[in-house]
Amino acid sequence: MPKQNKPVQDNNELPKKPTETKEAKQRRRRTNAIITASAILAFIIIVAGGGWYWVYQVPLKAPVIKVNDQTISIMYLLNLTLMNSSAPTDTMSMIQSIIDNCIVEQVASQPPYNIKVSESDIDKGLRAEANAYYYGTDTSTSSTTTTTTTAKTVTDAEFNEWYRQQLNKSQLSATQFRELEKVALIETQLETYLEARMPTTTDQLHIYDIVANDLTTAQDIQTRINNGEDFQTIAKEQSQDSNTRAKGGDMGWLPLTALDSSLSATANNLPIGQVSSPVQTSTAAQAAQSSSNGSNTEPYYLLMVTEKSTGREIDPQYVSYLQTNLMQDWLAKQSGIQKIHLYGKGANGGYDSETSAFLQYEIQKLAASRGITLTTTTTSNNLLGQ
Repeated sequence: MPKQNKPVQDNNELPKKPTETKEAKQRRRRTNAIITASAILAFIIIVAGGGWYWVYQVPLKAPVIKVNDQTISIMYLLNLTLMNSSAPTDTMSMIQSIIDNCIVEQVASQPPYNIKVSESDIDKGLRAEANAYYYGTDTSTSSTTTTTTTAKTVTDAEFNEWYRQQLNKSQLSATQFRELEKVALIETQLETYLEARMPTTTDQLHIYDIVANDLTTAQDIQTRINNGEDFQTIAKEQSQDSNTRAKGGDMGWLPLTALDSSLSATANNLPIGQVSSPVQTSTAAQAAQSSSNGSNTEPYYLLMVTEKSTGREIDPQYVSYLQTNLMQDWLAKQSGIQKIHLYGKGANGGYDSETSAFLQYEIQKLAASRGITLTTTTTSNNLLGQ
């Protein structure tokens, strides 16, 4: 029989895996299970965390206002709304305030105003606020000027503590907080600029008024006057305007801009000697429209114009009032010039009732987390819009 050769061992052959015991298999399976469970848990946490970020955080970082090239986030709007300890829930009022701030900062730095505020000015302004916070102010008024003096000066330690509290309370960044002070300083200078250039003459009307507490009474008075009864006699008998009743409703000469916008438009369109239909101030009408039950308890006005004049000298009693309206008139004009857009959930990304409801919900939630009690705002109704 031929001799058989022994198989030659391949030196490159891997050694065979030793046989695994039953206990080792169980340990390995338990380890794999723990690793797999940990990986799944980590994945869930990452997904959940990412989902929370995208659902709750990203929307608050989205823009809600754009004025020209400047955008304002929802979170900034919420923080600004809650800056006061008793914050208003009227988001549209805050939105308008933010728009006004943007317009003031953007436009007032340009010709013809050329208003500049330095970092040093902002520092001084903030220190003045801190000083008032700690020590209050002593205001002395003369016939020509108003000066404010303080008995003490805030220390660096006091200022730093006040500043820290303001940032913590507002949740604004230091840059954002200083920007608010900058706008306030610009606005003060802009008001001075506008007051110095306010005309001393303007279009005016000689107006008489009768004020009634309700629409039915106002309509009855209008009918009596249209049937020939004397306006001034009825005014002395029935008008609820204590300022003009004794004078037969005579309000004197009034600049159109001194009147509430709704009453101004009504009076300006009246023929001489004709009594108007019952009319309310613009703020009263808006309040009635927004009332949940449609109730309207605001007074009604009957107006009569006896004379009109162009370029009449402004009565000194109205100068200060007109000066207080200069900024609002300027802002109203600029709002029609600047590019303003409100973002939201409505059609084409526009602001709508759903957006308003979303903001209200976020304000309520944020206020609760910060221990802030929300209040509603009220508006006054007055013939002069004050």
